Amino acid sequence: MKTLKIATITLASLGVIIFAVLFFNGAFTTVNVQKGTQGGYLLIGIDHKGSYQNIGEAFDKVKKIQLDEKYDSSLFVGVYFDDPASKPEDSLRSYAAFAVKDSAQALALMEKHPDMHMLNIPKENSFYTELKTSGMLSMIIAAIKAYPALGDKIKEENPKTTGEGMAFEEYHYGFTRFVMQVR
Repeated sequence: MKTLKIATITLASLGVIIFAVLFFNGAFTTVNVQKGTQGGYLLIGIDHKGSYQNIGEAFDKVKKIQLDEKYDSSLFVGVYFDDPASKPEDSLRSYAAFAVKDSAQALALMEKHPDMHMLNIPKENSFYTELKTSGMLSMIIAAIKAYPALGDKIKEENPKTTGEGMAFEEYHYGFTRFVMQVR
């Protein structure tokens, strides 16, 4: 009887801990998709090919360059070019970058770091949402929640588009903005 009581208390405690971790990391947050103009950035960064989950390696390189060069930019952006549902994982293309003020600064960085290149994210009509992120688990949960909600909203609104566009994530202190541009 004592063993059953200990097992019950242990399982209940574990359940409470799991619920608290999920709650703290945004698993139960409502996703509010908005529509508006997003973008307008000149980025400098490096390409990544393969699973989007592994883009962290590219961000590590970009952040190291930014710190080593003492470049003042607080906006890091991940750009995702392919739909993972329609392309093999090892063929997915993405880009890890940070915002620069102008092309002269980007060109100076590219001279020192030839694996870097510029990418312009124009201001475009977009669907977007912002979710609280404070670490890797909350980032994973946010992405799992954001993209289906964005896709559902785009299907619901059925905007007339060319079928082109891009998805990107802006990493801010304490939250991430998930954006799907529609052209």
